[in-house]
Amino acid sequence: MKIRQISTLVAALAMTLTLAAQPAGRKAWNEDWNFTKDGQTRKVDLPHDWGVEQPFLQENPGETGKLAWWGQASYTKILNVSAKDLQKDLRLEVDGAFSNARALVNGKEAGGWPYGYASWTVALNPFLQTGDNVIEITLDNKPESSRWYPGGGLYRNVWLTTTEKTAVAHWGTFVTTQVDGADAHIRLALRLKSPELQVATVATRILYKVKNVEYVVAESRNVERVYDGREVIQTFDLLDARLWSPENPQMYVARTVVEGEDGTKDTYETPFGIRTAEFKADGFYLNGTKTFLKGVCLHHDAGALGAAWYDDAWVRRLEMLKKMGCNAIRCSHNPPAPELLDLCDRMGFLVMDELTDTWTWPKKDNGYATLFNDWAEKDLVALIHRDRNHPSVILWSIGNECGEQGDPDRWWIPQMLTDICHREDPTRLTTAGNDNPGAAFTDYAATLDVYGFNYKPHLYQEFVEKHPGQPVLGSETSSCISTRGYYRFPVEQDKGKGWDMNPPFQVSSYDLYAPAWASSPDYEWQFEDQVPECAGEFVWTGYDYLGEPTPFNMDPSVLTNFHTEEEKEAYRKMVAAWGQTISDVPLPSRSSYFGIIDLAGFPKDRYWLYQSRWAPQVASAHILPHWTWPGREGKVTPVHVYSSADEAELFLNGRSLGRRKKDGYRFVWADVRYQPGTLEVVTYKAGKVWAKDKVRTAGDPYKLNVQADFKGRELSYVTVDVVDRNGTLVPDATTSLSFSVSGPAKVMATDAGDPTSHVPFYSTELPAFHGKASAIIRRTGPGSVTVSVKAKGFRTATLEL
Repeated sequence: MKIRQISTLVAALAMTLTLAAQPAGRKAWNEDWNFTKDGQTRKVDLPHDWGVEQPFLQENPGETGKLAWWGQASYTKILNVSAKDLQKDLRLEVDGAFSNARALVNGKEAGGWPYGYASWTVALNPFLQTGDNVIEITLDNKPESSRWYPGGGLYRNVWLTTTEKTAVAHWGTFVTTQVDGADAHIRLALRLKSPELQVATVATRILYKVKNVEYVVAESRNVERVYDGREVIQTFDLLDARLWSPENPQMYVARTVVEGEDGTKDTYETPFGIRTAEFKADGFYLNGTKTFLKGVCLHHDAGALGAAWYDDAWVRRLEMLKKMGCNAIRCSHNPPAPELLDLCDRMGFLVMDELTDTWTWPKKDNGYATLFNDWAEKDLVALIHRDRNHPSVILWSIGNECGEQGDPDRWWIPQMLTDICHREDPTRLTTAGNDNPGAAFTDYAATLDVYGFNYKPHLYQEFVEKHPGQPVLGSETSSCISTRGYYRFPVEQDKGKGWDMNPPFQVSSYDLYAPAWASSPDYEWQFEDQVPECAGEFVWTGYDYLGEPTPFNMDPSVLTNFHTEEEKEAYRKMVAAWGQTISDVPLPSRSSYFGIIDLAGFPKDRYWLYQSRWAPQVASAHILPHWTWPGREGKVTPVHVYSSADEAELFLNGRSLGRRKKDGYRFVWADVRYQPGTLEVVTYKAGKVWAKDKVRTAGDPYKLNVQADFKGRELSYVTVDVVDRNGTLVPDATTSLSFSVSGPAKVMATDAGDPTSHVPFYSTELPAFHGKASAIIRRTGPGSVTVSVKAKGFRTATLEL
């Protein structure tokens, strides 16, 4: 039926977080688990990552973060049920358990799932008895099973779900929408469950929420014969539909009530958005408007919190990316936490939802290739059923840099996966991250709907010409590497000259440097500009992450990034020059250098370079490097400026160093000779002043500036800047800092963004890195919280939350 939407609804809404499709009887079951590992048992709350609680050890591999995430462990908890409870359906829902999980109820095998990134459920009723029941989940993390830090444990939420026997089944809804002018047609497919055939009323209301007020905008009511697996289709015509987009992420909810003939009622809510998403030969179109995907790849860890999921941590991360102009996320290289997609729905990000990093050609001895034959279809179906109602999801990615690209005898694998995607969700297309340049011009390309290139922008034009009509995008781009606040002289243009294999094991932040297979952002952009058919890019990566510390990485799987024997041999020789074992070459790095933002959440210079391209409406200018270089007086110290302006003029101590246009995508003054003082840039757009920036030479460290750069419901991020008497950041400060709190809170973790630091994240003391450090404060109850930061020779700095 059609109902005209209430005229008082306003377009600008306060955001409210609506969780993914779920029954009303679903509650978090995260508190007070008994965690047992290595013969020791203690109480923990979920989500829990045992690896991030460990110290960094030099002998542990840097590729997985130098943390001990492997091993066996178990989680147990008591569930007390009554005879009345057993008249309902009880399920345990696990958003993620790393890995090889087995679920036991009262000692009996009840379920499980080996893939650590998958979400899964366990039907509890067959194993329950009245009174206390022991719920146990065992895990077995095998070494040599990951190319990055995966975490260990029940690192996502666990839910206890109670429904009536006759109800909507688990992940039992699928909403599809069609837009017709200002109106929309909604189709809701419901999969129902019932232990026996009975007649039930199935009633659904489409709701639109304004703050805490719900408005019914459409409804449908059916009387149906219900049994296990019965599918019911309901349709709705909605007038004046509000479309979902990154700029206006408008959400609706389908609330379904199933009322059995026995009088039981069960409610199931499905959040969804109304939008059109089309990949065409000339790009991506959202709601009929060509939209360039300004995306980043993200691994699943949240820095010092490890793999454990915290809403606040990811709200902070996404907010920073949004301000940069980012509008898309690639979930690299695995199914994300379901809450990440809830946030993308609510905050307005387009998502490439990815299955795996590996098919049958192994990258690690115990990696996903050991599961693929038995579990790939199950994992993919679970991913799609869980995530297909999210308007943010626009692509299913079936793999990343899989070796089968070059093996015609195995092209049936991507075709099979694409067919499964089309079967389970006919509304979305498939893609994969492809790094084999030759594969793009074989029949392999036809196994994917949208062709994704990893680091091959020079092939965009050739692909468009040889595959007319097939969409193409940069599924993984740039891989520029840098360390926040570190600059190396002389500044060379060769992308391999920004570091060497000696201390301090850092990479220059001029944003010119990259591994052999990768490039600067500027190189990628020139091809995007030349090939308007390119639908977008996903930069590797939005944030630094634990593990994969390229270029200081001994992981042999790096060889998969090269596709000629000459390239592979050159890499082997380079590694051989370092030494035969990790102990021969004590590379300290434990986290990546790829991020636009560092592991602690501090933007690197590159942040403003991407902002200048992705958010050109933002009036900003950013100078690099910093201007505190004792001993470099009179030496050439090139200055770069990032801005969306047309022209810029640079001043050193009030003297103009010239007004000029961009050198490609940045302003460059290559021959500036360092003098202490003030460096200032004035930028212009269309002849008018656009934005300014200024950096000053810092004096000695004098004061600690403390502020909360993010305050969430549970977590707050407190940052410390070491500044001089004039408030200028001291960029080489390594001041030892000590954090403490009074009130209902605790210091949960600290970090400063140094990829080589072995200070444990759980330590409350750490040195500043290039003048900055951060602490994550977790609130444990209501009331005032005071954070104190101490350092020898400084007045204690305090901040009230």
